[in-house]
Amino acid sequence: MALLLTAAACSSDDTDTAADGDSASASSAEASDGDETSAAEDDATDEDEAAEGDDTGTDTGGDEDEAASPEDLGRVVLLGEEPTLADLLALGIPVAASSATVPGEGFQGMGELDTSGIEVYDYLNTSAEDLALLAPDQLIAYQRAVDFAGEEILAGVTGELHVIPDGITTRERVLLLGEIFGREDRAAELVADLDAAQEAARAQVAEGCQVSVAAIYPGSNIATFIEPVWAVPTALDAMGCELVPGPEQSGADLNGRLFISLELVGLLEAPQLILLQTDTVEGEREAIAEVGADELWQQLPAVESGRVSEIDRLGYPGILGETRLVGELVAIIDDGAAG
Repeated sequence: MALLLTAAACSSDDTDTAADGDSASASSAEASDGDETSAAEDDATDEDEAAEGDDTGTDTGGDEDEAASPEDLGRVVLLGEEPTLADLLALGIPVAASSATVPGEGFQGMGELDTSGIEVYDYLNTSAEDLALLAPDQLIAYQRAVDFAGEEILAGVTGELHVIPDGITTRERVLLLGEIFGREDRAAELVADLDAAQEAARAQVAEGCQVSVAAIYPGSNIATFIEPVWAVPTALDAMGCELVPGPEQSGADLNGRLFISLELVGLLEAPQLILLQTDTVEGEREAIAEVGADELWQQLPAVESGRVSEIDRLGYPGILGETRLVGELVAIIDDGAAG
């Protein structure tokens, strides 16, 4: 039963994120990816935001009528990344073990959420036997991991298997987890806070807002985010900003990214450019410097006008992260317009 979960664990966290996210592995996929199919959200992942899935999750253990106490839940193990982990902790659900976007760096962007005592493991090198050793009473996995590893195998290592659909949004994920674990009221509060933040942002952002969102990965691989899958493009879309380029372009991966050559960077023609970067991936800072020195890059409207901002793409996991992100994006856009 030495079944590696490598291909499946490109969870939706990045992007757990579709929304962002979380997802897949930052080292192997940041340039090729898809983590939620790769990049850990990407980045994956988390998370947790990518291919189309069912509308509801599968819970082999049945619904819970009331919120279970932490003791009643037993050991909760997540086959996902920071976006889903952050949502579980925000709901007050204790987690015993979770994978991470960059396992060697620990959990990132968790803010005030307490991750002490949570075991970090690398899902890209995890077998069914490894999962069994984590002794989960409840195992949370994305549909793609279940499809790859087999529901019978995963259910065999845990008391209850909870399946999250691929392509689920952050709101949907929080509400689903709230339903599974009897935290419906808290889930509704979290969603209401995000909705309020986005509504306030729409009132502040000027009409006609246009933003290009990109990432520069090791090896000088450039990706532009043309669909609202990860947290930043999703938040911008909810705020009423147009992504440039946008969904009219074809070829996006499961994370809403379109990889382009340096010759095509002219597609990033919006007056505001936001780069999604991280210092936890080796070689990324060097790639940014190399691309930034190119004449084609320097001719971009946002570069010429000094309206280029950088955001930690792993810094806003889960619904709390996305809520916090909205306010920071408003400040970036306002500052850029004022400049």
